[in-house]
Amino acid sequence: MWRLLTGGIKVIIAIAALTTAANWIALREKDRAPSPALAAAIDPPTTGALAPRKAGAAAPARLDQRGLGRLMSEASGEGRR
Repeated sequence: MWRLLTGGIKVIIAIAALTTAANWIALREKDRAPSPALAAAIDPPTTGALAPRKAGAAAPARLDQRGLGRLMSEASGEGRR
């Protein structure tokens, strides 16, 4: 009976040591693995970046307070007053 008990304890210790070693090796391999590259080249569809403006492009139209108020009232559904 004593041999069975000590043999079982040795087996449990051996399994725990092997499991610990396997986890340690897996963590080392995980740290060594190359991380996914961040956007090396700016690709607007992938990164969500905006394309740079062209030098000859026209300036966007500016909004005055009346135009802004009209846009806000249309969006809220109030209509004209």
